[in-house]
Amino acid sequence: MQAKRPVISYLLLILCALVIVLPLLDLVSLSFKDLPGIVGHPFSLPEKIYWSNYATAWSDGRLGRFLINTAIVSVVSVAVIILFSSMAAYAIARFQFIGNQLIYLGFLAGLALPIQMIAVPLFILMRQLNLLDNLISVILVYSASGMSFSVFLLVNFIRSVPKDIEDSALIDGAGYFHVFYRIILPLIRPSLTTVALLNFVSAWNGLFFPLVLLSNPDHMTVAVGVLSFIGQYATQWNLLLPSLVIVMLPTLFVFIFASRQFIRNMTAGAVKL
Repeated sequence: MQAKRPVISYLLLILCALVIVLPLLDLVSLSFKDLPGIVGHPFSLPEKIYWSNYATAWSDGRLGRFLINTAIVSVVSVAVIILFSSMAAYAIARFQFIGNQLIYLGFLAGLALPIQMIAVPLFILMRQLNLLDNLISVILVYSASGMSFSVFLLVNFIRSVPKDIEDSALIDGAGYFHVFYRIILPLIRPSLTTVALLNFVSAWNGLFFPLVLLSNPDHMTVAVGVLSFIGQYATQWNLLLPSLVIVMLPTLFVFIFASRQFIRNMTAGAVKL
């Protein structure tokens, strides 16, 4: 019976992998078909490969402009989140002051509140700040929404770092900023990778707030831009599907590049938390 358990586990894992991978492979296959082939034979391999689908989608959909906007939003949001969440987590984890736990609970409360629930107040706030139709508004929203989980994760990792290392550095004359920059950040680098990866994927795939806060086509992110292929009465599937493949590739490459570190860190975090 014990010998059968690994076999059953592997079969379940293979089944789960197929459920995820097969639709993606079908998406790639459909992206190389013409419109009659997509509608008439959605599950067959393409009889003729239409490379022009990608070229047309790129030019007609202005994907280059949208990808640049999305990259700006994602990279800047991740940088802001890592900078401020790591400093906040260090202060919460290492310094005892009045309101320490209250601030920490405030960050945890952010995990229970879907940020979409406050979309109307955020819209009014951005309008009063004259930031509507500006990438800064989306960056601010994504940075704020990613802080709660990031602080929660980093506080637990910083608490796992032996305090004796910091005490030794302080005795030798190092300041708190030096300790944070030279000791804490290198030691929690795996958790920073997790924070960066999760928030990058969230910002890259974000649709709701760019749709609400941006109206100028020159400022649109790619998740909103591909909607231009969906019309009221018809959908240009031969252009929409290649666009989706192009949008998917950056996050796929980022995840493959950081997957080993991400999986290792999430496994360790499950024990530490």
